[in-house]
Amino acid sequence: MKRAGLAAAFLAIALPAAAQDAATLTQPLPEVTPAAAGVRFPQISVEIDMSMIGVGTTNATDHARTGTSVFLFGEIAAGLALTENFSIQGVLATEPVGEGDSTGGFPDGGVIGFQRQALFLEQLYAEFKPADTLVLQGGILVAPFGRGYHDFPGILASVRAHEVYLVDQSLGAAGTWTYLDDPRFGAHDISAAVFTLDRSFLTGTYVTSRRCCSERYERYNRNTAAQGGPGNNGTFNNGVLALDGDRIPFLPGFSYHAAVMSLAPGSDGTAREWGYALGARYEHRWDRDQATLFFAEAVQFRNAGGRPRVELDTTTTDVDTGEEIAGTEETTLSDRVTFSTLGVQHRFGRWRATALWQQLRRKRSIDPVPTENWYEASIGREIGSGFSADLGYQYARHVDEESGGTGTSHSILARLRYTGGF
Repeated sequence: MKRAGLAAAFLAIALPAAAQDAATLTQPLPEVTPAAAGVRFPQISVEIDMSMIGVGTTNATDHARTGTSVFLFGEIAAGLALTENFSIQGVLATEPVGEGDSTGGFPDGGVIGFQRQALFLEQLYAEFKPADTLVLQGGILVAPFGRGYHDFPGILASVRAHEVYLVDQSLGAAGTWTYLDDPRFGAHDISAAVFTLDRSFLTGTYVTSRRCCSERYERYNRNTAAQGGPGNNGTFNNGVLALDGDRIPFLPGFSYHAAVMSLAPGSDGTAREWGYALGARYEHRWDRDQATLFFAEAVQFRNAGGRPRVELDTTTTDVDTGEEIAGTEETTLSDRVTFSTLGVQHRFGRWRATALWQQLRRKRSIDPVPTENWYEASIGREIGSGFSADLGYQYARHVDEESGGTGTSHSILARLRYTGGF
């Protein structure tokens, strides 16, 4: 119970706090940079970014989705700087680990609070800066693929992106090189990482563990080879290559991200999964108090899931008796997943208004599923002392679990967020 007690203490610290930080390669933690000569080491820094989110579904074709769900989503990041250019960094993350819980769950007409809430180690790595333009990292990382999961505005946009394509708990090495930083052309980075899914005891969840007969758990214990999945092959032949750029003088307010990822199949797969990400942001500043941000991102996975082996139920007819005979047949599931986001946010002083659309499209060789769409609008305000609050509405067209067709839902969204550090 030592681990559970420690995790509970971390969770108690985080209760006021909002979802996801870090804007570079593998979500590096806050760093201690000496402001003047003579700064003493070691130095410790901690940052909290935590949200308490509420999703109240007032109407849905699938009754299990109606009701209210409240949960925490975010992280506690800590850095230990041993010298000016070497540090140890770690991230404790918290989120619901049940199927669908991080986007409202299945309250089944009631109110559920912090159901299947878990705390787990998302990152733990050493970071070395041999030069101002080069950062090297080794340990448990988040792969530098996509950026919407940590910087999408709105209430659930970044949470949904996190669920679809975040590649975390990756054991390996990574680096970022600023190959161009020129006032005429802007700043441009190239990032790369090689890794495999971490299977050590550090991957287990704290606070929450699976209980007998409780359904919908997506994860509850340490990663194992038996669970399969892309990148879970125990070999460092999985990789990401990414390009990022901003501060371009002839495109003021514009930034971009492009990435390609290749993951070897796990124990259940038959082919490599390939991922592609392309995102852009543009902020137009009207005056000192007002600015409008446009953001878009598209992520696609080919051979999603590593083209896993699956069993199909089959029916044949006995030629002599004419009776139907039930059986099974093994085949592979070919799946192409595309996740798209398009949105706008206008900020006026401490106030902000956000509108966005997200879509998850799956093209499967068997058992096709309908395309899912989410439309979200919200208004928020910075409260002060690191706190902010948002209130919004969501209309969704999603997969109906009962019919397998398209269902709809209407939800009220709320978020209380805290960001701060010391």
